Amino acid sequence: MVEKTNPQKSRSFLKKTSSFLLAGCLIVAFCSAANAAPKYTLKIGTLESPTGANTLGWKAFEQYVESNSGGAIEIDILPSSQLGDTEKLLEGLKLGIHKMAQGDESITGAYAPMMAWFTPYLFRDEFSMKQFFESPAFEDLNNQMAADLGVRALAAVPYGFYNFINKTRPIKTVADMKGLKLRTLPNSQITIKTWEALGAAATPVPWAEIYTSIKTGVIDGLGHTPGIMVDQKYYEVAKFVTLDNSMGVANLYLVNESFYKSLPDDLKGILKQGSLLGASVEFGIATYRNRVESMDALQANGVDIYTLTAAERQEFKRQAHEKVIPWLKEVSGAKNVDSVFAEVKRIESK
Repeated sequence: MVEKTNPQKSRSFLKKTSSFLLAGCLIVAFCSAANAAPKYTLKIGTLESPTGANTLGWKAFEQYVESNSGGAIEIDILPSSQLGDTEKLLEGLKLGIHKMAQGDESITGAYAPMMAWFTPYLFRDEFSMKQFFESPAFEDLNNQMAADLGVRALAAVPYGFYNFINKTRPIKTVADMKGLKLRTLPNSQITIKTWEALGAAATPVPWAEIYTSIKTGVIDGLGHTPGIMVDQKYYEVAKFVTLDNSMGVANLYLVNESFYKSLPDDLKGILKQGSLLGASVEFGIATYRNRVESMDALQANGVDIYTLTAAERQEFKRQAHEKVIPWLKEVSGAKNVDSVFAEVKRIESK
C-alpha cells in the first residue's frame, strides 16, 4: 500500500525548511563578514597632559578614525607619559609592542638621517617647517626610516621653536652665551654641538629634572618653546627669555611599518587621513599658545623677553652653521643635508 502525500504538509515543511536554511545562511554570512573585518584596538602613548596641544591632536585623530572605520579600529589615547617617554615609545614601536605612538624631535637622535631637518636656524617660521614636512624631501627621509627602523611617520607637525630661557642674564648677542650651562637631551648630539658652537656648556639633564636643575644651579636654563616654558613653570626659576627660533621642533604620528603594511588599503587611508587631521589641529593650537597665550603668561610672571633682530639672529646662525654643518653632513649624510636645505630654500623663496 502506497501512502499518499499531503500537499499542504509538504508546502509547510518546505517553507519551514527554507526559512531555516535562510536564517542559517544569514548567520554564516554574518560570521564570515565579522571574520573578514577584524577589530584593531590601538593603545597610543603620548607625553603631554590631557589638555596639551599634542594630546588634543591625537583626540581629533581618535574621533576621525573610529567614526570612519566602521568599528574596525578602536583608539585608546594614554597621555602624560603613561606608556613611557619618546625613547621607550620608539623602542616599543620598533619591536611591534606598540602599533602607533607619539614621536618628537628626539627621533633625530635615534635615526641620523632625520637629524638634517633639526639643523639650528634652518626654518624661517612654523609655516615653512609645516610645508617642509609635507614635501618630497621629508617623505624620502621618512621612507628611509621606515626601511631601516621599521617605523614610519604618518604625519609630522611643528609645535614651535627652541628659544632660550635662563636664570643668569639676558641673551642678546652670541657673546652672552659664553659659559651658560644649557640643558640638552641626553642623546641629542646635534643640540650639544649647537650649544657648544654658540659658546655655551651643553649639559645633559633628564626631562623630569629640568625645573629642579635650574633652581639648584646645575644648569642656567635651556632652549624650548614658550608653551613648554609656561606649562612646566620654568618662569618661576628663570626670568630671562630670548626669542631666537633656533631649532624647529615637531611631534610625529608614528606607526609600526609592518603593522601598517598589513592593513587593508581603506584602513591605511583612514589612519593616514586621521593623522593629518590631528596634526592640523595640533599645529593651530600650539602656534596660538606659543605666540599669544605663553607670551602673555611669561610677561605676567615678570619674565624679561628679548627678540633677536634679523641681523642678530643671522650672527647666531652663522656661528652655529660654521661648526655644525660639516659635522652634520658626516653623520646624517651630505645628500640628506643638501636635500633638506634645497627644499627649505625652495619653500621660502616662494
